[in-house]
This record gives sequence, C-alpha cells and structure tokens, in this order.
Amino acid sequence: MRNTADSNKNQSIHDSLLKISKELEEQRLINSDLRDELDSLNLVFRNSVDILLIVDPDTGLITRVSDAAEILLGYSHMELLGKPLIDILPDTARTAVPEIMDGVFLDQKMKCSDGSIKKMDMTSNLVSGNGHNAILFTFRDTVERHRYQREMKKRNSALDGAFSAMVIYDTNWKIDYANRKTAVYWNLDEHEIAKLDISTLIPDRSCLQTMKQAIASTSEWEDDIECIRNDGSAFYAHLTATAVPDEQEMLWYVLSFVDISKQKKLEEQLREMSLRDELTGLYNRRGFMTVGRQLLDSSIRSKPEIGLLFVDLDNLKLINDKFGHQAGDRAILETANILRNTFRESDIAARIGGDELVALFLGSLETDQKSFKTRIRSGINEVNNRGDLPFRLSLSCGFASTKLDENTSLEELLNRADSLMYSEKLLNRTNPQI
Repeated sequence: MRNTADSNKNQSIHDSLLKISKELEEQRLINSDLRDELDSLNLVFRNSVDILLIVDPDTGLITRVSDAAEILLGYSHMELLGKPLIDILPDTARTAVPEIMDGVFLDQKMKCSDGSIKKMDMTSNLVSGNGHNAILFTFRDTVERHRYQREMKKRNSALDGAFSAMVIYDTNWKIDYANRKTAVYWNLDEHEIAKLDISTLIPDRSCLQTMKQAIASTSEWEDDIECIRNDGSAFYAHLTATAVPDEQEMLWYVLSFVDISKQKKLEEQLREMSLRDELTGLYNRRGFMTVGRQLLDSSIRSKPEIGLLFVDLDNLKLINDKFGHQAGDRAILETANILRNTFRESDIAARIGGDELVALFLGSLETDQKSFKTRIRSGINEVNNRGDLPFRLSLSCGFASTKLDENTSLEELLNRADSLMYSEKLLNRTNPQI
C-alpha cells in the first residue's frame, strides 16, 4: 500500500512539473511574440514620417511618441510622455479627448515646442489588445496635401477652361470627372454629369465597341462621331480617347470631344458647291453622276422604271456670237428654270455641259414622258411669248428609259438619251421646236 501511494505521489509531481514546464514554454512563446510585436512597433515609431501618439483614453495622457514629433513639432520624447494631449491641441476643449477617439480632422492646429502653431491632418482610432484600450493618433504635415490640392485646382481650372469637353473614366467605364464644357455640349446639369454613362456620349454601339477595342490594344483611338444631346438634337464631334496611367500606375481613360458641327456644315456646303453648277444652281456633271448613282442604288430593290431626259440648248453659239455671252447665260438660265418647273424635287436635274442639261426621274415612263414634254413645250412658249429676249428659245430633247435592275448603267442611259436628242436636233435645225 505504501509503495502504491508513493508511486501515485511521484506521478502527480511529475504531471505538475510537466504542466508548469508547458505553461512556461507557452509564456515564453507569448513573450517572444510580444517582443516581436514591440520591436515592430518600435520600428514603426522610429521610422514613421508622420507623428504617432498613443494616448490613454481614460486620462488623455500621452503614453508613447514617435521620433517624427521632434522633427515636425520640436518636442523630445520626455517632453511629451505623460503630457495631456490637449496641451498640444490648442483648439480642443479640456474634455474633448473621448469625443475624438475615432475620426479624421483636416488642418488641425498643433502647438509646437516654441509656441508656434502648425496645421496638420489628424486621424484617431480606438485600438484594443490584451484587455487594454488606447487611442492611436496620427498627425501628417499638410504641405503635401495642399500642394496636391493646388495642383489639382490648377488642372481642373485648365480642364474647365478647355475648348473641348473632357471626360475621365476608370477601367470599368465609371465616370470620375467631366469638365464644364461637357455640360454645355450635352445640355446637362451637375447631377446628370455625375452619372454620365459612356453610351450617352457615344450612342453608336459599333463605334463604342471599336473605341474600347482600340484603347485595349493600342491605348488610343480617334474619329469623327455623331453625338446626341439631352434634348435629342445632334452634333458632330472629333473624339480622341487615350488610356493614361496615374502615379500609382492606375489606368484611366481620358476622352476629349471637340465640337466640329460648324466644320461639318462647312464641309457639306463645300461638297455641295463642288457638285453644283455655279450659273444655274443645278447639279454639275460630277454632282449628277454622284447623286444619280445614289438614286439608282437606293431604288434598285423595288425595280422601278427609270427615265432620263437629255436637253440641248439650240443655237447657243450663235446667241453668244450675235448677242453676247450675257444673252447666252440668260438662255441657259431660262432652260434651267424650265427643268425646275417641269420635274419634281425628288428628280435630279443637272447642267452637264455648256449647252447640255439632263433630268433623271423615276415613274411611269410613258405617262411621265408625255407630261414632261407638254410642260417643257409650255415653258418654252411662255419664255418666247414674254418678248423680253432678243432670240427665240429652242430646245432639242431625247428621252431614254428602262426598268431598273443590277445591270442598269447611268452612263448607258446618258448615251441613249444623247443619241435620241441628236436625232431631234437635226429636225430642229429646220423646225426649231421641241
């Protein structure tokens, strides 16, 4: 019995020693972790460019100070340790420390060791650990922030004063910035600009997809596009889109829109002028061939009948030689006016040569030809009956027609009508009538 009791006692002592040993090892590991954390904290406090202060939330006393406090405020560690935080926050009430346990405060006034005041940005966070609470205060010099703000203000002023509409999107095509010109271009208010979708700026889906693909592959794209304002009206813009990385290597899409509506209008006017005959205002040969082919292409599905009238002003050379070129111009203008009054606005009338005029039309050719001949004859008689010209106006005409299909040629129609006109001209040399 005695031996059994002694054995049990020894086993109990052994187990207790093992438990104590285990607890000591665990405590050693905890202490090691705490030393590592303390070393890391010391490293942060020694090297931080910002002022770091740990404050007791109950007393408001500073319990730990980073080296930056001496650099930025002139205080040594000993001057601040155990000092009330509100002593260096001159605008803070004596009871205000609990009220600023968590938050961000810009341009907070800080009292330097020499009594001067310095503005710094302050953040405060309540931290907890090992059953203890503390407030971590971070104070950062405002110089860099103010410099950045001034730089951004200058950039924004430049962007707002830009001639073009400037819009910045992130890589998810969420708007980040739009200048004032954007609101002007699209007739938007500030609230609408803040949620401006890219599809509002570029309504053509294929164009938008092309731009996105180009930016992804080459980081830039440009083209002339049609834009739709908030009120439904349209304008033309030259769009330049560029992918630009910022200082943090984040990518942004910068879109610049330049209103080219006036330029487009001028180009259209110049194009129209290049297609028009200066004397009569009718299409010239180039205009006739351009617009005529467009009419044929747009009408080919319905396969209508199509006709062409070829008009030659008889004796124009004789009129010019006998009465002067001003009289010759008058004869051309009178002929042009007859064509205008004879044909519809949807028909295409043109002066393709000095004394040659044509008209292209769709419709029931047999009926239309008779109607057109009657109107032309009536127009000629009206001009000659006025008696204000030193000559009698005489025209030779040729009509050519066909059913429109893929093989229809405008040049062939012209040649056929020209040939028929020439046959009539031979008759008019002895009988100057249409």
